Amino acid sequence: MGCGALLIHPLYSKMRDINENIGIGYIASYSRAKGKEVEILDIAARGWTEKKAVEYICGDPPVLIGISILFQEGAVEALDFARRLRKGGVKSHIIVGGIYPSFEYENLLKNHPEIDSVCIGEGEETFYYLLESLIKNTDVSAVEGLALRKEGRIVTTPRRAPLMDLDMLPFPARDVLPFTLGHKTYASVVSSRGCYGRCSFCSVSGFFSSIGARYRYRNPERVADEIESLVQGFGVTRFTFDDANFLDGRTGTDRALDFARVLTERGLQIEYSIQCRCDSIERELFKTLKASGLARVYLGVESGSQPQLDRYRKGVSVEQVFRALEILTDLGIFVQMGFIMFDPYATVDDISANQQFLAKVKAMVPEGQLGYLSPTTKLIPLSGSEYMEKLKDDGRLKGNYLGYTYDFADKKTSLLYNVSSTSASILWGAKRFLKDTGSEKEGFPRHWQKAQGE
Repeated sequence: MGCGALLIHPLYSKMRDINENIGIGYIASYSRAKGKEVEILDIAARGWTEKKAVEYICGDPPVLIGISILFQEGAVEALDFARRLRKGGVKSHIIVGGIYPSFEYENLLKNHPEIDSVCIGEGEETFYYLLESLIKNTDVSAVEGLALRKEGRIVTTPRRAPLMDLDMLPFPARDVLPFTLGHKTYASVVSSRGCYGRCSFCSVSGFFSSIGARYRYRNPERVADEIESLVQGFGVTRFTFDDANFLDGRTGTDRALDFARVLTERGLQIEYSIQCRCDSIERELFKTLKASGLARVYLGVESGSQPQLDRYRKGVSVEQVFRALEILTDLGIFVQMGFIMFDPYATVDDISANQQFLAKVKAMVPEGQLGYLSPTTKLIPLSGSEYMEKLKDDGRLKGNYLGYTYDFADKKTSLLYNVSSTSASILWGAKRFLKDTGSEKEGFPRHWQKAQGE
């Protein structure tokens, strides 16, 4: 490993399952295609402890270590792992990357000497050129797309132009897939990057807008090629699309229809899952997608209260949400709803409307066709999101870059949240004690779930 690079997916306590990190898979395959030696270390997938991972890396440190901070709540654990590497004597250049670090690079570099740089934006090219610079011992501050320390100051190098043609990327490295297939029945694929929505609570749109590429997509033929290679190489027949939004207006509809056509023409007998917005659901489109293998939709519902939907800047009405659910239900497509019951400005009326909405949804969707939904989901202020800036402007933002929080504006809402979350915690604790953790997996159709012992 000594002269190559290592990409690490750390242990995250909030991730109960083993999942492929497609982002580092793409970064690894890009550098490998250019002749670099890159290893992927997914600690959970290998069944390792952090101690074993640290010992492994300390035994033969690479030139460059990249740590993926997959989500904001995992930053503390990822940074703690980097700190343990330093304590173990690792001198390698350590870079962190992800949506969250791209927005919080200044705080990360200011407060965490264990990391040397932050990747701002997408990582394929930046990681490769940083590795090349380290191997050749040239000035890393000449590498585009970085934030780093130089002469006692935190500086950013010129922004790297985004890759507009996603089809020029090699397929992501699948080092971790054999491990994940021991725990689940599906593989992940990405067919696009970005989102045309501007939801106030989300940082995805802000991230891709900041790098100058709000939405890009791959050729459906190329996506089908990747799926076919996974069917042949791993025997996988179920796939989840990890796109932030599988459909992007009219262009997205045409691309989706083209994708369905390609799957059908190739005779690929697969099932797949997508994520999309409620205003993207059209009966004829989804009828065609269902015929090509669509089995599940993660639907960005978020609320059954119109004032709350407006605060979230969803750009849809409650009536549109019901129409979307009705279409998917009629077509027999499994639905997992994204839902944020509580936000900083939620009122008792919002919560009441949400409860009534969920009761109607439960009555209209047949059993076995609707995923598990926590009734106590609370909005998390994400770096780079419009909502976090609003909380900051209103003087309601608390905590720091490692964990932003807030108090509810309405004290009655605060009481409701505390009571409901406590009750949910007690119920969840009882389920775990009784070894009844089925709801963890109920975000997918039952035949997608891997039974214990399989």
